Amino acid sequence: MRAFAYDSYGGTGSIHELPDPTPEAGHVRVRVHAASLNPFDNFVVQGYMKDRMPTPFPLVPCADLSGTVDMVGPEVEDFKTGDQVFGITGRMIGQGTLAERTVASSTTIAKRPAAIEDIEAAAMPLVSVSALMSVEAAGVKPKDVVVVIGASGGIGGYAVQLAALRGAHVVAVTSKGHEDYVRKLGAAEVIDRGAGDVLGQLRSRHTGGVAAIIDTISDAAGLARLSEAVRNGGAVTSMRGAASAEDLGKRDIKAVNIGTQVNTARLSELAQLRTEGKLQSPRIRTFTLDHAGDAFTAIGQGGGGKLVVTI
Repeated sequence: MRAFAYDSYGGTGSIHELPDPTPEAGHVRVRVHAASLNPFDNFVVQGYMKDRMPTPFPLVPCADLSGTVDMVGPEVEDFKTGDQVFGITGRMIGQGTLAERTVASSTTIAKRPAAIEDIEAAAMPLVSVSALMSVEAAGVKPKDVVVVIGASGGIGGYAVQLAALRGAHVVAVTSKGHEDYVRKLGAAEVIDRGAGDVLGQLRSRHTGGVAAIIDTISDAAGLARLSEAVRNGGAVTSMRGAASAEDLGKRDIKAVNIGTQVNTARLSELAQLRTEGKLQSPRIRTFTLDHAGDAFTAIGQGGGGKLVVTI
């Protein structure tokens, strides 16, 4: 099979011819139609995770996928050959989805509704589940003022939508040029994080404090400062492990560092919301497998939205 793979950390990926994988018990093989990149994937190929998560070479990156089941391993009951699915591999890094075929755990994929095309489905798994877990952890309720930091990114865009669906008044903190996009997703207010003091603006607009901050980008020091805008009894979530339970607990603020766990139930819930028209697709840029290296260059430059490679 053709795959885009790396022969060393920090190197330049290229097309390889690799053997077709075979699914073990509890897994299926998927003919990949599309795969998406996340910042973590770039950390892996650059070698930032090599001491914690070493991987053999050639390294096939990425975990998000959409495709067709073409082989079923033992002890799989919920999927059959020909099923259209989306999700993540749920396997060791380096055995990824930038390939014509990959193997995925049956517990980390779901059936893809026909209303969601492959490219969008491949963009959803990690970011939408991360957003769902963040909104749930923050305990978002109707009329809550909820601040989403990094609102135009993959996770942030879904967090804005999911919080708004719960009836929250969403304040989107994003970079200049993304204001209209986050308003379209459901943000009631927008703050340009590059234009000045975000904490000052939150305090002046919401003198009684906000109910929650859902943060996708800040480090510990930055999040600690922003958390001063949260009222006592509120919540702060972080995708970067930056929420300090010890410090925030002194103000009766719930601190949750999200460890994303993609599973069939969460994927199915999000797919149903999308099918019902309650969620919008994120902004997506597409690349062919032969140009997957350009996608890694693009993700290193940032810019929001999702990057999807078609296979």
